[in-house]
Amino acid sequence: MAEVFKAKSFGVEGFEKVIAIKRILPSMGDDEDFVAMFIDEAKIAGQLSHANIGQIHELGQVDGSHFIAMEYIWGRDLLQLQKRCRKLGRRLSVNASCHIVSKICEGLQYAHKMRDVVGASLEIVHRDCSPQNVVISYEGEVKLIDFGIARAASRTSRTQAGVLKGKFAYMSPEQVRGLPLDRRSDIFSLGTILFECLSGHRLFSGESDFSTLERVRNAEIDRSGLTAANVPPEVEAIVVKALERSTEDRYQWCSEMREDLSRYLQAASEVYTSRTLGEEMLSLFKEEHERDKLLMDGYAKIGPDGAGVAAEQSPEVREVLVGPARGSNPRSASIAGVASSSGPRADTEEDDGDDGDFDDGPTEIFGDGLAALIGDIGDRGLANPLTPDLKVAKVEVLDQRDSSVPRAVPAIESPVPSPTPSPSPPPAKLRPALVPVMNEPYAASTAKAPS
Repeated sequence: MAEVFKAKSFGVEGFEKVIAIKRILPSMGDDEDFVAMFIDEAKIAGQLSHANIGQIHELGQVDGSHFIAMEYIWGRDLLQLQKRCRKLGRRLSVNASCHIVSKICEGLQYAHKMRDVVGASLEIVHRDCSPQNVVISYEGEVKLIDFGIARAASRTSRTQAGVLKGKFAYMSPEQVRGLPLDRRSDIFSLGTILFECLSGHRLFSGESDFSTLERVRNAEIDRSGLTAANVPPEVEAIVVKALERSTEDRYQWCSEMREDLSRYLQAASEVYTSRTLGEEMLSLFKEEHERDKLLMDGYAKIGPDGAGVAAEQSPEVREVLVGPARGSNPRSASIAGVASSSGPRADTEEDDGDDGDFDDGPTEIFGDGLAALIGDIGDRGLANPLTPDLKVAKVEVLDQRDSSVPRAVPAIESPVPSPTPSPSPPPAKLRPALVPVMNEPYAASTAKAPS
């Protein structure tokens, strides 16, 4: 639904900065609902200025096409880090896992507590906290990105009842069941991320998407993965508390979870800092870093007119909201602002024969009249099993279900996978400009903000 370019902005006196440009695909430009959601993403994230949140620089429009200029983060996302560790037959260390999640907690705490200029709470809930949306730079910075489906009081676009959003494996039980959401839904997602970092395996992974959803709804937690990984009891207690099915039993604020994680890290025998994480990133992605460095050196030669680049090369489009179906072996990451390695991603080619752990699941937005699939939102007990013959797998009902919705499960067409869009020429002011250093699949483009 949107394409992302690596870009370079220019100013007076030789000022220049590498950024990322996220632009609505031409085919989606006439979809008023999606355009409103795209604008809301910029408005929500643009109000957030925190070291652990990807920054939004500008929302603009060129030739009728909206774009967002955002921070470019030189590194890899957490999903890629998990896959690399799995490929090497190792897990992230307990200290690394706790450090990464504690930094996400800092960013989310800031977002959850954010207020507008008159002091009213913005009531921001990210709703899509997942490894794909956590970026780790080669310097050890940890940043949360993609507020595309975040909920906020100031949001102009509203999700209709029965329209479902999110990555099913990282939802909270109340998100799947259609209950009202608050900050504690994000905390459950953080618990899922922490569990997977520590154990090296997916937490909610069933024989089918629907069995996975049922496990999420009932918060079925198998602690054997933590036991096998020799996770310290105090860290396991943090995971269990974050994954409580009842919101009242969970951490009430991300700051509480961060305090417990920090207390463990401070008591650890080895000091773990952002520098330590950066060194591990460089060690794990040494070849990719070297290739990226050559490309970055080439980008330094790009001028405001695009001089010094090979114009005949075309960019690869990145889908950031709709990705490949589960098990389809995606060839590019669904992430904004991070350049992938040269050629097909090395850490996806070796995953063809694994058991499906750490699949790059998409954030999907689809469904019409799916409220009946979720069950009674007033049910506080174990959720009824989902109907296994339906095809919809990523669900969240954001509004209360109207009582007029029939209880019979409706006939629902399975969502058609989004085809990989062919590279289309950007508007005149977003000219693609690739550096003739290596055949990198992620585009560099010059971008001028509209006057």
